[in-house]
Amino acid sequence: MKKFFKGLALLSLGFSFIFAPSFAADSKIPSSMVTIGEGDELLDSEVELSVGDMAPEFSLPNLSTDKMESLQDFLGKPIVLFFIQSACYSCLQEAKALQQVKEKYGEKINIVAVGVDLLGKPMLVSWAAHNNINYPVLLDPIFSVPEKYGFSFTPSSVIIDKDGKIAMIHAGYRPQDIKSFEEKLDELLEK
Repeated sequence: MKKFFKGLALLSLGFSFIFAPSFAADSKIPSSMVTIGEGDELLDSEVELSVGDMAPEFSLPNLSTDKMESLQDFLGKPIVLFFIQSACYSCLQEAKALQQVKEKYGEKINIVAVGVDLLGKPMLVSWAAHNNINYPVLLDPIFSVPEKYGFSFTPSSVIIDKDGKIAMIHAGYRPQDIKSFEEKLDELLEK
C-alpha cells in the first residue's frame, strides 16, 4: 500500500510539472520560460556571471552513455551550453535550432544540453530520442549546474569560448536568437 501512495505522489508531481500553468502577466518569468524546480519558486542562486568570467566547472552523466562528462571535456572550441526541460516548448524549439547550428558548424563547435527534468532520465531519454538530438545531453535533476550559472528558468544558454570564458549569456528563446548565437560563434572562431 505504501508503494501505491508513493507512486501516486510521484505521478501527481509529474503531472503538476508537465501541465504547469502559464505565468501570469505580473510574473517574473515570461510565459515562454519554465522555472527550474517545483512551482513558481525560483532557484535561489547568489551567482551573477558576466561576460569574461570563467565558466563554472561541472561534471554530469551523459544521458546516452552514463559516462561522466565535465566542462573540461568540451573546451578547445566554442561551446553552446544550454539548459532544457522536456516539458518546455521553448526549450524544444531552441534544441531543434541548435541541431541546425551543429550541422552548419560541425566539429568546429560543441553544443551541450543540460537536462534539468524533475522526472529524470526516462523523460529526457524519450525527449532526446523523439527529437533526434545530435549533441550530448547531460542529466542534472538536482539543478546543480544552472545554480552555478545563476539560471532559475529554462531555456537559458551561455556561449563559452575555447578557453572556458563566458562569451555570451542568453535567457529565453525566440527563433531570431539563433542569428545572435551564430554571430558570436563566428566571432569566436575568427580568434
